[in-house]
Amino acid sequence: MTAALARPASSGPGHSPAHGHGHGHSGAPIAPDDVMAYLNGWPIPRTLLDERLAALRSGDAACVLPKPGSREARQLARWVAQVIITEQLCHDELSRRTDVVPEAAARPLDVSAAIAVGSITAAALAASEPVRRVAALVSADVTIPREQLEYAADVLGVPAPADPDVPVDRWHAELLDSARLEAFARWLNRAMHERVQLVHGLEHPGDSNQPDNLHRH
Repeated sequence: MTAALARPASSGPGHSPAHGHGHGHSGAPIAPDDVMAYLNGWPIPRTLLDERLAALRSGDAACVLPKPGSREARQLARWVAQVIITEQLCHDELSRRTDVVPEAAARPLDVSAAIAVGSITAAALAASEPVRRVAALVSADVTIPREQLEYAADVLGVPAPADPDVPVDRWHAELLDSARLEAFARWLNRAMHERVQLVHGLEHPGDSNQPDNLHRH
């Protein structure tokens, strides 16, 4: 557990931590003003979000940020909150791991294409070493089926790799990194669902049930 997490909140006798999911929902609980989410039932301090937003508003991008108090500013807060929760979740995952890390897991991911798995995940990968470490760990065993490699090689007009697990060409490495990023995104969604509970006002920005999301179906 990271130092940023306080003691677990209690709603009275028999309380057990509830689980939420990374995309939030309209039934998210109303929490104290100093809590931005719960991880394994432990509150993540709202100060982490306030400090991150303050840094953004004092930085070079301040002129393009939405006006405080607007719908867009509330959506920005939700987006930044999700990035921070992703970081905290990966700190939590690293604290759980006591196994010897396989050598293959040490190969870093090329995160330049991470936007394909979502802007929140891409931002967390770009900014956080623990997030990149977890992404490499949970995707270390990902491989590309030989049939898929042969098809891709045929489309490109190049020879298929002799060993599907050892990329020797850039296109093969990019294909493998894409598959590993997708595996990390799936792991992240599961871990969010199992360990994270969002709070009212900081639901996932894409949650169609929260009032500031205008992209409803």
